[in-house]
Amino acid sequence: MIPRRLLPYLALFLALLGLYYGLTWRQTRQEAQKTEAKKIFPVKEEEINALVLKRGKEEVRLAKEDGEWFLTKPLKMRADKATVDSILSTLAHVQKERDLGSSEDLKPYGLDKPALEVEFTAKDQSRRLAIGNATPGQMGYYAFQDQAPRHLLVIGPGQKESLDRPEKDLRDKTLFAYSLDKVKSLHLKTRSAGDVQLDKLGPNSWRWVGREKFPVRGDRVEELVRVLHLSRVKDFVADAPKDLKSYGLAPPRGEVAVVQDKEPERLLLGEKAKEGGYARKASGGPVVVTDKDLLALVTRTLNALEDRRLWRGQAAAVQKMVWGPPDKTWVGVKEKDFWKITGPEKQEVKEPAVRMEVGLWKLQALEFVRPASPKASPAKPLYLLELDDGAGKPLFRLEELGREKNQEVLVQVKVGDKKETGLVPSKTYLEWQKEMTRLASPPQGPAPGPKSKKD
Repeated sequence: MIPRRLLPYLALFLALLGLYYGLTWRQTRQEAQKTEAKKIFPVKEEEINALVLKRGKEEVRLAKEDGEWFLTKPLKMRADKATVDSILSTLAHVQKERDLGSSEDLKPYGLDKPALEVEFTAKDQSRRLAIGNATPGQMGYYAFQDQAPRHLLVIGPGQKESLDRPEKDLRDKTLFAYSLDKVKSLHLKTRSAGDVQLDKLGPNSWRWVGREKFPVRGDRVEELVRVLHLSRVKDFVADAPKDLKSYGLAPPRGEVAVVQDKEPERLLLGEKAKEGGYARKASGGPVVVTDKDLLALVTRTLNALEDRRLWRGQAAAVQKMVWGPPDKTWVGVKEKDFWKITGPEKQEVKEPAVRMEVGLWKLQALEFVRPASPKASPAKPLYLLELDDGAGKPLFRLEELGREKNQEVLVQVKVGDKKETGLVPSKTYLEWQKEMTRLASPPQGPAPGPKSKKD
């Protein structure tokens, strides 16, 4: 309960608080009214459905169709959403920095032949903004709007720059418009690999049509699909090319087609260009330079398409691990969110589950370079790894059988009843082995500080 002697102070405080909020609201409202009064066009961005940019004889036309913007002149194609949105926002908020009144002679201001004219349609009404010379000191630009063609205004330099976009900036820069989750098939073609069709079976799971027994690295196909989706046009080279051969597009050096529910999106790939490559939509259109060398990317993916990994399982299924030299093995058992590890001398270590997953992730990076036969295998393996599930069922077994002079390691792996022997790169194998050794080491605490003289 508030003491009665404090009630007058409380009332005064509430009155001052109300006065403060009232003044703040009034000031905010006045600022909004001033801003609205300075706006040249009383329109909203979503109300604009047609746009024309004129620079002398050059004219660019855009139209909104089903919620999307398209160039209609000088060529027909999808417009760049970010650039168009910037222009629409500027038109809806463009302000007069100064009002210079009427003038009969527009020539001194560059408005007898405006450097830029912007016409747009909103609510079935056409509007126009003409922009002329820069003001002294480059602090703004002279302009007038359609309803007062002799009434001089000054707009800010940033507003003029936002509206004055070259035609190439207005073109859509995307090469593919598909949705990642709707891709069903990928058709690739290069001179070295020929035609390759890859059908998606599930998450990270793909099959090579016509070569169903060929093990496909699904993660590498998914990465290619992602990179293609993010690739952009770096430059538009030729709108109506007469000689496609000079770009390596007649015939094309490669081709990509992405299939989803709609018509396949196809892209022809040509010669390498600076920091990218020449390309053209298969249905026609301009020759462009891509921001990445897509032909090289497709070629690398096809060359590395075969799944040669030693282990292709899931880390979540592993509940027990045994690793190390046969006479000095470590045993790890998963308990909730950590692993209990027991060493050859009964020493115990606890590791977070995430650390063990790093070791399994590095195991998944091991790939066979080529198959090989064990010639003079040792009586027992030099190093082994066993993975079991929660029921004790073996998931995977690896045995190191020897090391070659060319820095490759001979290993034998067993998954189910299938055994496979081959060579793996020494570098990646030793990196994985080093990670497994770290898992068996107790965590290192902070380094001790310097001893004092008393110690």
